[in-house]
Amino acid sequence: MAELHVILATTLDAYVAGEDGSLDWIVMGDDRAEYMVASLDWADTLMLGRKSYQSFMGFRALADDPNASEVERTIGKRFNAMRKVVYSTTLGEPEWEGTEVYRDIVPADVERIKQESERGVRLDGSISVVQRLTALRLIDQYHLMVHPTAIGRGRPLFVERVELELTGSRPLDSGVVVLSYRPASAG
Repeated sequence: MAELHVILATTLDAYVAGEDGSLDWIVMGDDRAEYMVASLDWADTLMLGRKSYQSFMGFRALADDPNASEVERTIGKRFNAMRKVVYSTTLGEPEWEGTEVYRDIVPADVERIKQESERGVRLDGSISVVQRLTALRLIDQYHLMVHPTAIGRGRPLFVERVELELTGSRPLDSGVVVLSYRPASAG
């Protein structure tokens, strides 16, 4: 069975957004872009909440845009080719090819999606989906891009205690450190 990978940017104090939803603390750079492109190899399925889905749809047109950067075109092509699973109670008919809309997070559905995937399922952004799947213990790996900024308050990554085991760390030239974790074994 394929694994479900969460890929998220966080602040040093584990917030995924400011109180107003701001992401102005995110450090962009070539090394982060290279990491994001390389991480596309882990999955053939993209899992998102509605807001992230609507934001990520911007990559759809970039796949063939000669004015887009090579990174943007690569991400656009890869996202376009992926199966897209969106959790939303309000999204109507999806506009992006290969998109399936689920109204509720049902553990059996998530397990089936993982079984149907050949390479893996990638969950980007969509913090409410991450928090729900964390509570249901359905996430196999967390890849946290920890940015060298603390904001003091905002939207937290975790809303309950979660025991994790570090499986890797990778510092980027930009000061971002990618920390990879698995849920800790019970016992």
